[in-house]
Amino acid sequence: MIAVSSPLASGTPPAEGGGSAGRTVFGVVDVGGTKILAGLATASEILATQRLSTQALRGPDDIVDRIAGALTQLAGAPGLPRLSAVGLSVPGPLDRRLGVVHFTPNLLWEHYPVAAELSRRLGGIPVRIDDDANCAAAGEAWQGAGRGFAHLVVLTIGTGIGGAVIIDGVLVHGHQDLAGEIGHMAIVPDGPPCACGHSGCLEAVASGNAIGRLGAALLTQNESPALSRLAREGGGEVHADLVFRAAAAGDPACQALLDKAAGHLGAAIGSLVQVLNPQAVVLGGGVMCPENAGRLLPAIRAQMNRHLFEIQRGAVQLLRGELGDSAGLWGALQLVAPGSPAAAQRAGNAASRG
Repeated sequence: MIAVSSPLASGTPPAEGGGSAGRTVFGVVDVGGTKILAGLATASEILATQRLSTQALRGPDDIVDRIAGALTQLAGAPGLPRLSAVGLSVPGPLDRRLGVVHFTPNLLWEHYPVAAELSRRLGGIPVRIDDDANCAAAGEAWQGAGRGFAHLVVLTIGTGIGGAVIIDGVLVHGHQDLAGEIGHMAIVPDGPPCACGHSGCLEAVASGNAIGRLGAALLTQNESPALSRLAREGGGEVHADLVFRAAAAGDPACQALLDKAAGHLGAAIGSLVQVLNPQAVVLGGGVMCPENAGRLLPAIRAQMNRHLFEIQRGAVQLLRGELGDSAGLWGALQLVAPGSPAAAQRAGNAASRG
């Protein structure tokens, strides 16, 4: 069972004299499609964070340069020891053992040795990586909404859609580190193209990018006066937040768009529940901020229940993530911190191989 209690990240540097000197300090980083969160942590506490814009089009080397700069700046605070290791949460598919990202549809990386590149910029300290959704799931299971559940599914709904599965308290990676690619489940046969190169993926019909794209189509068809007004006021670009705001203002076209996206999510979650029989499903990511979750969760739950046996309805909890932007950092910390559930799992794996 994964259950550890610890304070959440404060988003501020540690107070002077706060006692971090003499303790092992780790770097923790969560790379997303639009933003990067870099931080410092002990084995049980996130001490400081710094937010960066991803700027994906500038390429992976630029991103790694700026991550290294942020960690170096944070670690330069008085009284802090040198970083011992870095845990890096990054979009996949990837190879944890080699530290290589195979490709990232939203970042345009291809066969990039991110662990080695970041380690080189930081003077050779160890860098461990895992998929960002796996890290978010590990974080929520350790410190957030997933505490106390041995069987858990986590979806991160943001720029794209990530997913992760925990069974018997163990994060499932699969044969090629590709388990949990929930965002690339085929939901709409012959549906809209996805950034991964396939069509009809859940990510292509229910992610933040998808909601923004579908909202832009409403403007082209002159079907949403409220969204058109908001887009003009915001400079003309349509993104998911505008669609949610227009729906909240009573715009029927945007309300129908969000209901459809929620329906796709509910159907996908219902299928996952049928296959995996989890105790809970946790929904995180930027799209699931509190105000949006209040709009989406009832529709997602209703559609999920339509796909479940009667005895399953009510037996699986559908929860919003508790950690917000910190989820990936807590998961990244598990990659390097002794005493974490992931560290215990690594030790058990090593013992079984021996």
